[in-house]
Amino acid sequence: MPLVVRRVKVLDLPVLEGLEAETVKRFPSRTRWLQTFGQLLEKTLSEEPEGLLVADYDGRAIGGAVARVRGEQALTGAKVGRIEALTVAPGWRTQGVAERLVKEAEAYLKSRGCQVLSVSLPADAGADGELYRAAGFKVASWELEKSL
Repeated sequence: MPLVVRRVKVLDLPVLEGLEAETVKRFPSRTRWLQTFGQLLEKTLSEEPEGLLVADYDGRAIGGAVARVRGEQALTGAKVGRIEALTVAPGWRTQGVAERLVKEAEAYLKSRGCQVLSVSLPADAGADGELYRAAGFKVASWELEKSL
């Protein structure tokens, strides 16, 4: 059975949270992200459920993406869409699932009139940056922070 990207079902939500928990294990600095991720899923489900995409293989969720319309860029007025989260099961990370989810998120946001697609990555993202570069993303800004 081929890989299918579809809209989320309520039963997928705990699976997506579990997949993201597996990802977070590789990044110890992201201690609060799982709580934020759960809130992001809930908020998107209530506000823009068609932006919750699930990679499904043979009836089971193996990855997901959260794509949302974010409004207009302040300087250009272009309508912006954003990939808020992308998660893939460990055994599927080298199988093109993430790439497919990015393409489907892009198609969804384009269908909603977005002219720009953005994504933010933490400094420890590693290979995730290469995934987005290969999909045509470029560095558009730097966001720096300092603990106080």
